[in-house]
Amino acid sequence: MKRLLILGSSGSIGQTALTAITTKRLPLRVVGLSSHTNESQLLKDAMSVGAEAVCLTGANLESREDLKTYCGRDGLLAMIAECEVDIVLNAISGFAGLAASLAVLEAGYDLALANKESVVCGAHLLFDRARTSGSKIIPVDSEHSALNALLKGQRREDVHSLILTASGGPFKNLKPSQFEQITASDALDHPTWQMGKKITIDSATLANKALEVIEASYLFDFPHDRIEVVVHPQSIIHSMIRTNDGALYAQLSRPDMSLAIVGALLEGPVDLVKPLNFAGLSLTFEEPKWDHFPLLGAAFDILRRNDSSAIAFNAADEVAVQAFLEGSLSYPRMIEVILTTLQERWDTKAEDWADVVAIDKEARRYAQGLL
Repeated sequence: MKRLLILGSSGSIGQTALTAITTKRLPLRVVGLSSHTNESQLLKDAMSVGAEAVCLTGANLESREDLKTYCGRDGLLAMIAECEVDIVLNAISGFAGLAASLAVLEAGYDLALANKESVVCGAHLLFDRARTSGSKIIPVDSEHSALNALLKGQRREDVHSLILTASGGPFKNLKPSQFEQITASDALDHPTWQMGKKITIDSATLANKALEVIEASYLFDFPHDRIEVVVHPQSIIHSMIRTNDGALYAQLSRPDMSLAIVGALLEGPVDLVKPLNFAGLSLTFEEPKWDHFPLLGAAFDILRRNDSSAIAFNAADEVAVQAFLEGSLSYPRMIEVILTTLQERWDTKAEDWADVVAIDKEARRYAQGLL
């Protein structure tokens, strides 16, 4: 039975993982859990699965006789180093997840990665550390999980391009003149997925798809001109690959993240999701409205630039989305802050962890100045 550590266990990915593990009685032993501030959910889940250790990264956590407790960022890194596990599911939200990903690989554990920011901001650091430790990095995002499976069935030289699907979010049919009236509540009403607030806002602006484009390029080593995006509102097809002979290969399933999560944690088929019934199933596709959602196009610009602008993009996005959620920034202004930050020069190469942190800090400072 695999020993598992779940980071970000109180979020949507962590909760989906815990539900699948307990309801399907999967051969996974949950050794430890972490949450940022949701202490009650963290302790409830720890008791439910019989975890040995817990960490609260955003607040203090009192010592307990029945659990080994850790606090803060340093506590999280200590828990990762001290818990003996086989694999870690990193479902921490945002840039904060990168340090944890590096610690997991440093410890020699396999990494089931739901934190796309780790790849966007520190791909070369992750890949170097994985090579040194012999650990595997297994993508958990539904699109990248699908691509990972599809590419296993093809020779690399036979693949022409990767195709990521996007639901289009709740505003795909709005006119830009209506964007000024969009509220945070509107943006949090995603048509097909139930997710955390940050990623739901990013899905509305297509910033999340932009991050996924960058992640796909880095993970699978495909250049910007061999990556495509298509809007697919039903979210049944998660990704496709186009081969040189003109054929398309796709992965289809209901929009349920348990398939990608458990697929990253365990090898072999598991009865997880209800099979699709093709009777009455309608699949539609649209070209993205690039001018309405410029953050998607920014991803391809970032890949062309080949500098540190991916780190700046993520940092500005985190700053602007938080301001939008707090009501201090309008929807159009949120987009403008991110794009304006990207217009700066981000030529400094991120050679090591300190460089990544410095660039992230500078981009946040610049974006904050635009609020």
